[in-house]
This record gives sequence, structure tokens and C-alpha cells, in this order.
Amino acid sequence: MRYLATVFIISSIFIGSAFAAAPDTLWTRTFGGASFEWPWYVEETSDDGYVITGYTGSTPHGDRDIYIVKLNQDGSFAWDKTYGQQDCAEEAGSTKETSDGNLIVAGYGSGEFGDEGANFYMMKLDASGNLIWDEDYDYDTTTDYGYDVCQTLDGGYIMVGFSYYYSTMQSQYDWGFNVVKTDANGVKQNHILADKWGIQHLNRVIPTADSGAVAIGTAGAIYIVKINKYGDTTWTKGYGGSGAGWSIVQLADGGYMAFGEREYNPPEYEDFWLLRLNSSGDTLWTKRYRNPSTDHGYGMDQTSDGGFIMCGEMYRNAGMDPTDYYIIRTDANGDTLWTKTIGGDWYERSYCIKQTSDGGYIIAGRTDSYGAGDDDFYIVKLAPDDISDVNEASAPIPTSFTLGDNYPNPFNPVTTIEYTLARRADVNLEIFNILGERICTLVAETKPAGSYRITWDGTTDTGGSVATGIYFYRLSANNEMQVKKMVMVK
Repeated sequence: MRYLATVFIISSIFIGSAFAAAPDTLWTRTFGGASFEWPWYVEETSDDGYVITGYTGSTPHGDRDIYIVKLNQDGSFAWDKTYGQQDCAEEAGSTKETSDGNLIVAGYGSGEFGDEGANFYMMKLDASGNLIWDEDYDYDTTTDYGYDVCQTLDGGYIMVGFSYYYSTMQSQYDWGFNVVKTDANGVKQNHILADKWGIQHLNRVIPTADSGAVAIGTAGAIYIVKINKYGDTTWTKGYGGSGAGWSIVQLADGGYMAFGEREYNPPEYEDFWLLRLNSSGDTLWTKRYRNPSTDHGYGMDQTSDGGFIMCGEMYRNAGMDPTDYYIIRTDANGDTLWTKTIGGDWYERSYCIKQTSDGGYIIAGRTDSYGAGDDDFYIVKLAPDDISDVNEASAPIPTSFTLGDNYPNPFNPVTTIEYTLARRADVNLEIFNILGERICTLVAETKPAGSYRITWDGTTDTGGSVATGIYFYRLSANNEMQVKKMVMVK
């Protein structure tokens, strides 16, 4: 579904009370059997549905199988599938939609795959969950756990995780991060296994505008690895004291926002921790979100207004009591706009949150309070932010014609474009592909002087969805024109 929302900005959106009230919960769903189900990731798909990825212990095959659930936009059930072999154990850390509308899954398999060890495992599925191809990456002397994958601009994939291996540097076995670069068919092109002092895990990876990728994890502290288009490491950096990194997004200026948790007065307390970085990984600022009890931060996404949404778990008291989903919404500077907890009598833990094309949020985690077994998939859909409390005092009229950088960039599924008009004008805002062909007209009307914001979900004028690649957006107003570049990734 095409999603366009134009906002005429008559006041500063981010004033103190703009998002004072957390959005309502629209629906919740649980999925699971008699044993346990753990989800790690949720992705909105181009049909406005959701695909949730994790693993299940409610399986006749053995220890556990990969488990993927597809929901429709309203939360109704579309399909679910398990993937596994007899007497083996398989887990998946993420599923991403690919540029051809199919699905790519990252995980690992043990048993038959790796002679009782574990191997990186990648599957490509069609939109209905049917297997197109799968590959496992066996390196004989290592035990390898794949956690995330992204499609790069060349159509291939970068998969990350960690391995248990013999370190020649330390003359002993240790844990190190692992990166595999493949072509579009899953054929390995490059492989990096870090041989460094200490433990390094990579948990998440995203494509970057330079055709490479950036991954986040832990090396005792939050740890970030920049990867070029060939799958080689270009830089690595650690941040702060004890902690772990779980989510990262690239921003319009080429920098990054990283998210995870950091220990304070270790090992007593952990808090959500948000880090603003430049394109080289240098720290610009950080924000700690402190509570009296321990909080574990896992998922983060950039919102269409340039802010951020974070999720994890909050212990209800300082001790090891039951936990709730814990959600924090911030502005672009990391300042809190609202918080929300969701939970029952026992343990609820949220691992992934994404803003959806309707402006709301989808959350994936697990529950002990609801469902059929010990732990079940627990999917929560939140309504869009309530901006009814915005102070509508008139803002100054802009003094120039400007076209802002879209955000997020790269984007999937939705990006936001802002522009200003110093005077009334006939406005055209259009999207072009790399061949210079116009594929979408976002605005074609007369507008008064003011500041404007519009969102685009990658839908063309003919109703199709654009593929991964570079696009240009052009703003024309009277006799003035500006053009900027953006990148769609899937």
C-alpha cells in the first residue's frame, strides 16, 4: 500500500509535551507450542504484513528448529513454518525482505550440518516461506553461530555472528566475530574470522550507503565493525565500559546511532544506552536511560521524524523479579518523549522494535505470562504517536527555499523528506531512478510559505515497489530546483 503523509509544520514538533502520552496497544498475538519459542526479529514486508523470526523447541525433529511466523497488517495469521533436520538444532536470528520480494534468513545449524558443531546457515525463501535455496558455511575447525544478515547494494549478502575457534594470538580457544560475504545466490565470496584478544560477538548488521555494511555487537563493551563492499573490515571500535550492542542505524549525514546496554556499578545495574557516532565511528554524544532497577536494551529503530524508538526489558524491582517490555521514544537528540511498559504476571522480554508504515510500532519478544508453553512469541502492535498536545503557536516563516536530507538514509520501508518555502509556490517533489526515469510524484500542487514534511514508502506511481538501489528526489518550486540522493535497502 502506498503511504504518503504530508505535514505542514506550524510549530516546533519537539516541544516538551508533544509526545507526553505513550500510544495505545492496538493488538497482541502469541505463537507457540507446549515447549518454548523465542523470537529475535520482526520485519515489515512490502505487503504491509510482518515476518517474525526465531526458533521453537516444540518440534519432533530434535532440540529446536527455526520458526518463522507471517502476519497480515491487522495481526491476523498468514502462515508459519519450521525449518530443521532430524536430530539437529537450528536457530535463526533474523529474516529480511530482499529486493526481489523474497526473504533471506540468517542463523546456524548444529548436528548434521557441522559434525556436532555449528555452522553459519542462510536460507532464501519466497514470500510464502517456501525454500528457494539454502547454504551452510562449514570451516571445520570452528563452531560458528550466525545471527544477522543484510542485502548489500550489489545484490549479495553480508552475514555476521561469532565463532569459537583456536586463537593463534592467544594459543587457546576463544570467541571471535565472524563475517561472511556472499553473492546473490549465497555463494561465499569472502570470510573474516577475527583473531584478537578477548571475546567479540556481532549481533546485528545493516547495509550502508557506500555499498558496504556496519555491524554491532560486544567485546566486553559495545563493539562496532565497519565492513566494505568486499566483506573486508575497514575499522573496529569499542565504546564505554562493560556492556553489549544490539542495534544500529545509519543516519542521513552518514553517521550512526548505536544502541545497547551498559553496566553501572557493575555487576549491579544495567541501563539502556544510546550512542551518536560520526561516519568514522567517533562518539558525538551518548545518553543513558536510568531506572532504579536493571534494564536490558535490545532493539532500536529511527522514526520518520528523525527520533528513535528503543525496546528491551525492565526488572520491576532492583532484584531478579519478573520483567516487562520496556519502550522508550526519544527525539533526534535522544531526549525522552514517552515511555511504556507491557507485561503480565511473569516475564516478558522485547528484542526488536520497528516503526511501521502507518506510523505505529511493531514489537517482537517472548512471554511467560501468556500463550501455550514456557515461552511463546509475543507480538505487540502500537498505534502511532499522539501529537494532539503539540503547541500550535505559529512558527517563523522560512527565509529560504531548502530541500533537506531524507531520513533515515538508507531506508526501509519508509523515509521522510522535509522542505521549506519562503513564499507561495507551485511545488513538484519527484523521485527518479538512477537512469533518470521519474518513478513517483510525491507533491504536485501550490503550497503557501512554510515548512513541510512528507513520508514515502518506496511505492511508485504505478503501484509497484522499488528495488534496493540509489534514487534521487528533486524539489522544484517556481524557478528554483534542488536534487538529493537516497538509498533504498531491503
